[in-house]
Amino acid sequence: MLMPAGAQYPCTGSEDHMSLEISTVNSTTIITLAPRFDSVTAPGIEAELKTLIQKSPHSVLFDFSRTEYIASAGLRVLLSTTREIKKAGGTVALVSLSPQVRQVFQIGGFTQIFTIYSSRDEALAHMGKQ
Repeated sequence: MLMPAGAQYPCTGSEDHMSLEISTVNSTTIITLAPRFDSVTAPGIEAELKTLIQKSPHSVLFDFSRTEYIASAGLRVLLSTTREIKKAGGTVALVSLSPQVRQVFQIGGFTQIFTIYSSRDEALAHMGKQ
């Protein structure tokens, strides 16, 4: 996976959970989420996202390429973070959802709420035009 230089932020949870990767391409902040986004990891991820939101990113892309599982706690954090970014005039999109994660979004009706792209390149091309 091509990742521009960026900081890694630790997330709360067991040691087998990877940290968030946060990088920037052009003016889009890319957040690559942990393999599990559940009640164990959500508090740490939420804390890091709150810190990020304070920097007022205009365009945020949540990359799910590493995420194998998302639970209601992860969806709640994603929704509240998105709401804050949009309230500040920013845009949010999701990319690279696995079939399992996409199914959770579909069942919950979240595919109607979020803009979802298949690839990072496609997302960056569209977000750069906004």
